[in-house]
Amino acid sequence: MERYDQVWKSFSHVLEQFAQVFEQMKVTLDDFLSILLSGMLLASYRTVPATVDVVTVQSYDLIEPLSAPYVYAIGLTQERFPKIVKDQSLLTDEERQVLNQASDEQANLQIASQDNLRKNRFVALSLFNAATKHLVLSSPILVNEVDDKMSPYLLELTKAPLTLHVIEKKARASSEDMGSYQALLARLIELHQGEIDQELSKEEATFWAVAIRVLRKKLASEGLHIPQISHSLTTKVLEDETLEALYPKGQALSLSASALNTYYQNQYSYYLHYVLGLQEEWHLRPDARSHGNFLHRIFERVLKDPSEGDFDERLNKAIRETSQETEFALLYQENAMAAFSKELLLDTARATGRVLAHNDRIETIGEEALFGQADRPFLTLEDGRPLLVKGKVDRIDRLSDTGALGVVDYKSSETKFNFEKFFNGLNSQLPTYLSAIKDFQDFDPDKGIFGAMYLQMTDPLVALKDTKAVDDVVQAVLKSQQYKGLFLADQASQLGENYEKNKAMLLSQEELDLLLLYNAHLYQQAAKGILSGNFAINPYTENGRSIAPYVEQYKSITGFEANLHLGQARFLEKLDPSHYEKRPVGDKLRQAWIEKMKEELNQ
Repeated sequence: MERYDQVWKSFSHVLEQFAQVFEQMKVTLDDFLSILLSGMLLASYRTVPATVDVVTVQSYDLIEPLSAPYVYAIGLTQERFPKIVKDQSLLTDEERQVLNQASDEQANLQIASQDNLRKNRFVALSLFNAATKHLVLSSPILVNEVDDKMSPYLLELTKAPLTLHVIEKKARASSEDMGSYQALLARLIELHQGEIDQELSKEEATFWAVAIRVLRKKLASEGLHIPQISHSLTTKVLEDETLEALYPKGQALSLSASALNTYYQNQYSYYLHYVLGLQEEWHLRPDARSHGNFLHRIFERVLKDPSEGDFDERLNKAIRETSQETEFALLYQENAMAAFSKELLLDTARATGRVLAHNDRIETIGEEALFGQADRPFLTLEDGRPLLVKGKVDRIDRLSDTGALGVVDYKSSETKFNFEKFFNGLNSQLPTYLSAIKDFQDFDPDKGIFGAMYLQMTDPLVALKDTKAVDDVVQAVLKSQQYKGLFLADQASQLGENYEKNKAMLLSQEELDLLLLYNAHLYQQAAKGILSGNFAINPYTENGRSIAPYVEQYKSITGFEANLHLGQARFLEKLDPSHYEKRPVGDKLRQAWIEKMKEELNQ
């Protein structure tokens, strides 16, 4: 009865939440059932009755002697057992030792390195005496595909006088624990991946051969098959009829900066997202997207507020109004974790608000501005098809003195423009925004553009151990809240200290024109590949050893394995170091990439 009661409570709770969220809306039956199913799948159920012995999982340094009848200690490698405590404070162990020698006996600072041995010995003894009936100590040979050795404390147990025997677990061809098709499949996979050091008798060999045939028949009856790992992954080019249905002749092709980035990261990712339209499972809980929308809405209200009162008052007013919106009020009152997330977001809003409050030379003339209208194509492809690049700019600023326009994009993490990634099609957001400025109604060609930049929405934290004086802390905070991006060199003098005027990011008008021309080239090449219907599985690799962390591989769909298919990956094109005496930085770095773009366009 308890299990049914848990399910009924979860079902009732999902219906209550549905009624609150969609109170004033009409929802189709399919959408209602889909949301209901998602809510039930995300619900938590207590599957272990209170009257049954509970399995406790905890760190081994929290274990106590004689704490449980059966104890299984896993992961006891040299790197993890014993645990080495590192001192992260301002004072080093040597400095603590000096202070201890100069202080009274009753006033001593703890020295972590001296206490490690005593604590670790105590933890080991507590662990070895934790079980009242049976203790199992386990040490893996591989940890995250890296060899690791057994803990020295376990090695001591193998020596006299205890001389405990080490049991090495290997895959064995045994049918003792197989009672289902799932168990049979799991055992076959284990045997295939491991090394079998035993000879099979004729009867055993016959048994496994029959078991495999039975399993294959079962999988075939269920419409399943065991995928064969291939050393090459190929995709099929879309049929002409499919391409005609997706992209009718004469109809404009629509792209965006994020779509372009996805295409160049991995062409098959673009196919999954923008052709098949696959999406992540939707859930009713705060995530990175909802956090960003919440902060964006606050800043949009602040900048649109026509009142001339104190900035902090306008910010607090925007926070109150945004928090009362139905979307965010329900989202951030779901549970304690959501409420805590909201408090962190409000700290971030107030910290970022300090940057917005001190922009005397800047006038904000637009927020959430859309671009990419059908009557203003980004470019025209070779077959005459117009290419539309659509998007939304978080903020449009205008310099009070010169009237030049600039665009700002809010980011939740530190983001900078990178010439190398831009050249490879992975960082076109700011150049796309610079091209879009010319389509805005307030743009005046005679007054021009002053730049495109990112502003990180953050509540900056500065580690005191990385600073020498209080002024360094202030400078570190201010630096973390600067506008960072691309700026016109002739407009840089009009920008205040809130702007990071790195020499590598200061462009002349000629360099800006070339940058925008190369950006159009990237879009044109991507459009050509998309319209051809050929989407290869070719993720980017930066080092030739692994796929870049920002690239989605979709292993469950593509079967891509770095150790087998890294040859299909594309390498980032880099500057040839043989052409330079020293690694170019600053102005020389920008000029080097500009020249490389010229060469690419001339080809």
